[in-house]
Amino acid sequence: MKNILQYLQAASVPVEHERDAVDSLLEAQERAHGLTWTKWKVRLLHAGKIAKLLPWHAERLIEVRPDLADWDIAPMVNITAQGDNVPWPNGRPAPGAWMDDTPEARAANYWCQGAHPRSTESRKAWYRRNAGEYRAWRLGHRVTPGATRVWSANGVTVRENNGAWQIVAQDKWLGLVPVRVRIGYEIDNVVRDDGTQLWYPIPGHDLRAPVTWSTIPFR
Repeated sequence: MKNILQYLQAASVPVEHERDAVDSLLEAQERAHGLTWTKWKVRLLHAGKIAKLLPWHAERLIEVRPDLADWDIAPMVNITAQGDNVPWPNGRPAPGAWMDDTPEARAANYWCQGAHPRSTESRKAWYRRNAGEYRAWRLGHRVTPGATRVWSANGVTVRENNGAWQIVAQDKWLGLVPVRVRIGYEIDNVVRDDGTQLWYPIPGHDLRAPVTWSTIPFR
């Protein structure tokens, strides 16, 4: 597999940006240390406990247990204990979705089909998929919609936004096993390359690209 500089060069990032990119990515690597293990520990061992702590009206864990913030989902209006498939009237996510038990609410539940999004069963399934993202957000980097620069070539895409850098690439581990590489800050999850904002922070929180450092096999 390539090192950071080789990925930057493969994507044709200008030489004058290489130092800033490397510094940002090495910072992200340090921040992400132990993050994957922390996420999966919470998801496998505590998802059920989190679901039981949440009253029907709650939007997220920090409302009832702020001391467990790092166990929670990302602090975004459009990402709640009820999932991320909430209505977006007027182009913005609506808080307080799915309070009533309606066919529309159940139909929106793609991660626990047939269950109401606010049910304990559904919330357990959702936190099993997404618990620990608050920690990734907390360790992330603030970004700005419409400010992303993109370089893409040779199977490597590099993004920069407000000093945060991200590399997404296809590579081979030991030259044999195909892998997807996602390292740095997850800019593309938060804002599209065309400037469209995808995440909307809850009060008291800012728009950050969560930190990530993953290499995952794929076929």
